[in-house]
Amino acid sequence: MPRSGVIHHPLSRRQILKGGAALGLGSAAALSMRPSWADPWGQTSVYAKGAEEGPEVSLAIRREALPIDGQSARPLTINGTSPGPLIRLREGQDAVLKVTNLLDEPTSIHWHGLILPPGMDGVPGVSFPGIEPGETFTYRFPVRQNGTYWYHSHSGLQEQLGHAGPLIIDAAKREPFRFDREHVLLLTDWTFEDPMSVFRNLKTAEGYYNFQERTIADFFADMRQNGFTATAEMRGMWAKMRMSSRDIADVTSSTYTYLLNGQSPEENWTALFKSGERIRLRVINGSAMSYFDVRIPGLKMTVVAADGQPVQPVPVDEFRIAVAETYDVLVAPEDNTAYTIFAETMDRSGYARATLAQREGMVAEIPERRIIADRGMEAMGAHGMQGMDHGDMQDMNGAGSDDMAHGDMQEMNGAGSNGTDHSSMASMNHAGMQGMASEQQSMNDNGMLPAGAAQPGSRFGQAGIGIDPQARRTLVYRDLKAFTPWPDRREPGREMELHLTGNMERYMWSFDGKKFSEVTGPIHFEKDERLRLILVNDTMMEHPIHLHGMWMELENGQGELIPRKHTLNVKPGERVSALITADAEGSWAFHCHLLYHMDAGMFRVVKVA
Repeated sequence: MPRSGVIHHPLSRRQILKGGAALGLGSAAALSMRPSWADPWGQTSVYAKGAEEGPEVSLAIRREALPIDGQSARPLTINGTSPGPLIRLREGQDAVLKVTNLLDEPTSIHWHGLILPPGMDGVPGVSFPGIEPGETFTYRFPVRQNGTYWYHSHSGLQEQLGHAGPLIIDAAKREPFRFDREHVLLLTDWTFEDPMSVFRNLKTAEGYYNFQERTIADFFADMRQNGFTATAEMRGMWAKMRMSSRDIADVTSSTYTYLLNGQSPEENWTALFKSGERIRLRVINGSAMSYFDVRIPGLKMTVVAADGQPVQPVPVDEFRIAVAETYDVLVAPEDNTAYTIFAETMDRSGYARATLAQREGMVAEIPERRIIADRGMEAMGAHGMQGMDHGDMQDMNGAGSDDMAHGDMQEMNGAGSNGTDHSSMASMNHAGMQGMASEQQSMNDNGMLPAGAAQPGSRFGQAGIGIDPQARRTLVYRDLKAFTPWPDRREPGREMELHLTGNMERYMWSFDGKKFSEVTGPIHFEKDERLRLILVNDTMMEHPIHLHGMWMELENGQGELIPRKHTLNVKPGERVSALITADAEGSWAFHCHLLYHMDAGMFRVVKVA
């Protein structure tokens, strides 16, 4: 089975015209078939941290003093910058990346989203030993894909210290859209605290960084809108579970400074363009814990790629980007106009920003900030629990007494993916989810949905909490549509269901109720098998789930044109499925990409043999 990262193909006239209209460019010429690298501006990027061109690249990792947001800091640097430089490769090359560790502790680099041999994936303890202090490790692998990706440490909490950077792979053949200039936008979250202190604080008090809790004024406002009984019942339910309806983000602007290309909102990095240019913005969420809602007020964006893979053009005003995702968008700015590139955090506690303009010094207004939203019943996985005893629900979600044995929590949260019966979980936490699906699908003879059909319980038509669909056109997962089918058209031979589980009060995160330290072995995929992976989120938090070494084909209802992704965002109470061709022999990491969730136990190893 071919393992190319991108399927090359001609565009239909209808697709070309659709994309041109989406950009307001009016003709098929707007999306001509010239390859991006043939344009004089096709590779121009003013990424603030410099670039390293392949196929041979040398990188040195240090801890050194650098200012961040005007304050003294000691981030991890790569070739003297933090975040690290843009690494640029070309599809068809054999990459040689020499990484020297000048720290006093082991380190690593994982090439996020790249299809490569397991020993080159860069996850210590899986198929790679790590890079010891003073050692140089040479990554060698064939580059068999193109698009927007990134790289980061997979050692401890180093990613939080700025150990990350963008990775761009230019296409060997023409891409299905034209642009004149590109800019890489790397979003990160920085804290002046030691990352281990942040982790300890989260374990000490789940809401340690949340300063947006509900007030008595909110209670009276809810009572006026919903009545006293409904308001009191909802408040009582959250109280019994020892959770907050405003647990939107574990770590907030109370400690985070949100950066775009390493610069704070006050520093306001500027992306330049020339008159009449079409701009490709490669947006990467390289943060440790923060989701962003990205928009450019006054400027329509057309999404043309997701996680490095081309998608049919989608005109939007805004898109939510989960941790570790990437999106490419095309924009056509007007002359003598400045635009604010505005990336607001999902919890509304802060933002990153930059300016798109023709000259340095031009600025645009920052849009009005939105207020934090409240989670509803779906965040509890409680679509059929209204009639349940609240004490029972407290016990089921593992939010009870501190002396509860983890084994008990494991049983209650559906532990044991190796044959555990989840039927009771389904009746407790997912009853009524069938009604959430926008359409009913028929089952195959083997009891499985046809490949490409959206799973009941998925909410691919919803952008997520805090987004008003009436306010502006926002990208949703259902919009993502591949250009051509993935070559493996086999129906899945089996289904595997994993539950995303956790205990907010103790800050414990897991798959099927078991932390990584408690599992006895890897998840097994058979070499070259076709399977369906079902992810059920039993928690009240979003989780960006990342599988190394293989693509996940998101079953978003687009039939044979379902998109491929390396990271899937799973909303609270949601059920998401993806098709996988297990063509990557070896051991691979599989985890939540929220850094502190992964470190707290939401991590597994997938073995393909």
